[in-house]
Amino acid sequence: MSQIRKLAGQTAYYGISSILARVLNFLLLPIWTERLDAAEYGQVTYLYGFTALFLVLYTFGMETAFFRFSSKSNDDKVYHSSASAIILISTLLSGILYFGADKFSFLFGEDIAPVYIEYLAIILFIDAIVAIPFAKLRQQEKALKFAAIRTLVVSITIILNLLFIIVFPDILAGKYLEALKPIVNAVFSGGKGIEYIFIANILANLLYLPLLWREFSQLRLRIDWTTFKPMLYYALPLFAMGLAGMFNEQGYTIIMKNVFPESMGNSGSEALGKFGSAVKLSVIMMLGIQAFRYAAEPFFFNHADNRQAPELFAKIMHYFVVFNVVILVAIGLNIDLISDIFLRRPEYKEALFVLPILLLAKLFYGIYVNLSVWFKIKDKTIFGTYFAGAGAVITVVGNILLIPAMGYIGSALTSLTCYILMSALCYKYGVKYFPVPYRFGKLFIYILIGLAIVYSLGGVQVGNQWLQYGFDLVITLLFAGIMFLLEGRSVNYKTKRTA
Repeated sequence: MSQIRKLAGQTAYYGISSILARVLNFLLLPIWTERLDAAEYGQVTYLYGFTALFLVLYTFGMETAFFRFSSKSNDDKVYHSSASAIILISTLLSGILYFGADKFSFLFGEDIAPVYIEYLAIILFIDAIVAIPFAKLRQQEKALKFAAIRTLVVSITIILNLLFIIVFPDILAGKYLEALKPIVNAVFSGGKGIEYIFIANILANLLYLPLLWREFSQLRLRIDWTTFKPMLYYALPLFAMGLAGMFNEQGYTIIMKNVFPESMGNSGSEALGKFGSAVKLSVIMMLGIQAFRYAAEPFFFNHADNRQAPELFAKIMHYFVVFNVVILVAIGLNIDLISDIFLRRPEYKEALFVLPILLLAKLFYGIYVNLSVWFKIKDKTIFGTYFAGAGAVITVVGNILLIPAMGYIGSALTSLTCYILMSALCYKYGVKYFPVPYRFGKLFIYILIGLAIVYSLGGVQVGNQWLQYGFDLVITLLFAGIMFLLEGRSVNYKTKRTA
């Protein structure tokens, strides 16, 4: 069986859960943008930005360490030690954050209430302790169970948001179902605003515990130091890399709120809410990248000793970029249609002009994910820390300097520069330690063609709104069809495992 097809199959399994989860998660966008103003949505974006950064601290690189060491040995001590360490650290950190919320609230800003921090402490604890059980499912290639659990929890999150933010308030306001008003009033106090977003998240995430009970029941809360010590040495550079990498992804949420000039017509929270909606739409491209990463990490480790691995990895990079160029064109050409579906208020469309730049930045992030395989399989993870650290410097300096001068586009260009630099550095040093015959020339031509289509045909106005939707969709399908004819039929690459 073609190894690329096998990886594509695994990616599809994880993609089903990732895409369904993200699609369902996108249903939150019209809910939030209908009932929250830009400043309130900016607070939500700001707090979840901190959550993403803290989660890296809670898991400190143990997921990748688990994959690396479980691929070397089937010893259950790898599972017990990595999961137990995360549970211990998560208990300590969430305890400090929860009980010290009043003391820490000033660090987040005057408009962030201590109760929000308490909610985030609970969310972080649950998300962290399920990390290794989920990694175990991936390592055992139980993609169906992984997909089902993720999709169910996200579905419940959507339903609870819909009830708490729209349905219950409308019932209490007497808009419909007057007979249910006493029942809803008894269980739903109302008036908590964005608190209900976090409450819904906590209630849904609690379902992880029974759904992963089999994995938790196999866990023994103990850390075998002989097993854990090399894992920790392997993971610490990954932790630093992950922290810097997550800052590269979420750092704008912290910086923009504090440096966006009001002279441009928005407060920091309002600007973050509007820019955050554009970033949210760009994450559509991250669907495939995330699914690919879930499948690729164990796949790369399992084929690291294969003599044909460099050629295999080059092929994987090629088709990865081809696929994502099609996605870039599809989203870039259909911005109007996508935004009309997901953004309920016109104010949230203010920053959409930077969406193609954000999409290109996500594409280069995906290229970096492919390139980064060499330092993981060669146990030189410290290089990942250097690359992500260089990107973090760009993220900080670029956002601080360019947002006051250029607004939204300054942050978008900073993100693109960050990931281009990381990819270039990773490729430069990877040639020395694990040379892979990537064929970038053709790929960059495809990227340029995709951008040319978005910026030339994206501005073409055709009649009314529905004709415009149709025109954009036809161009998208034509481009996808041409790319399939050029590349799709050649996905047939077989390798033999070698000792």
